[in-house]
Amino acid sequence: MSDAAFRKVSAGRGLAWISDGFALFKQAPLLWIGILVLWVVAAMLLSLIPVIGSLAINLCMAMVLGGVLLGAREQSQGRPLSLDSLLSGFKAPLREPLLMLGVAYLLIAIVMGLAVALMMILAFGTAVMSGDMQDLSFGIGTIVTGLLMLAMIVVFSLATWFAPGLVVFRGAKVVEALKLSFAAGTANLGALAVYGIVAMVLALVAMIPLGLGLLVLTPILMASTWCCFRDVFGDPSQGAGSLESSVP
Repeated sequence: MSDAAFRKVSAGRGLAWISDGFALFKQAPLLWIGILVLWVVAAMLLSLIPVIGSLAINLCMAMVLGGVLLGAREQSQGRPLSLDSLLSGFKAPLREPLLMLGVAYLLIAIVMGLAVALMMILAFGTAVMSGDMQDLSFGIGTIVTGLLMLAMIVVFSLATWFAPGLVVFRGAKVVEALKLSFAAGTANLGALAVYGIVAMVLALVAMIPLGLGLLVLTPILMASTWCCFRDVFGDPSQGAGSLESSVP
């Protein structure tokens, strides 16, 4: 899809995404915090249902993110943030494609979990057969398993970061969205790394006052996902020229 070409931005844009997210948050802080609390309560209630509850939470994640992107875009265009827009990911016509994206997230996570479990079993089995849990092969196997887990987390993050936006704003199919998200994420690895490091530092600070700071930081990061998407893929409302006219 030619209109979904992405751009490469400087590493410093990672910090700007958070700053822009804060600018959107402070326009309607109570609503942003309120929708976060609503989703947290809903997730807690769902988690009370064995197995099905946790599956439902994972399946709904893409729909939640889709609504966040639409709500943040409305704000960036000068319109007030509304609860209806934040919940739009759960409504037709976005509900079905975002739900399928959530299914893809879940399947990928299961495959990753099985791969890590297999590596751990192989490392443990080798140590048992050698009769020495301090065997060098066990240590190497543990390190390899850790590196594999880290690599899979990075790949998963890159493949899913832009995917909800591509489904919502570009009408991309699930596989296409994952592939394009991975390509754009890889091209903008520097900016995403800066974003991730700053977000982690802020999260540590936010947790100091009994974690209450997360009530502010989490919505800011949620809003920043739109700023990130707009920077890399352009504003969909501006058409094909948006990549050239967006933030340099």
